Amino acid sequence: MVTASRFLIAESLFQEPCLQPYIHNCEVTIVEGRHTYRFRIFFKQHCHLRPNPLLSRDDNEFRGDAVVMRVGTRSVVNMRPRDAALADYMMPWLVTS
Repeated sequence: MVTASRFLIAESLFQEPCLQPYIHNCEVTIVEGRHTYRFRIFFKQHCHLRPNPLLSRDDNEFRGDAVVMRVGTRSVVNMRPRDAALADYMMPWLVTS
């Protein structure tokens, strides 16, 4: 069986390409018991971008956007409900660090 790789074009998901054309990415690994979850996070952050109320905290305003993708063995895969819960957990922590 041949499996096709999935390619994400992150540029198409973000707004204001003229103001901040650069998209950063990082990979995060969460170990929970015997399970290991890998995520790739694409984000834009700039002082002139609009504040993002979903990623901002009381003491830290995040200006920009972020996209979280689950990484499988070869490429990105569909997120499951547990993956979404882990993404919700890790994003505020990443924004403030």
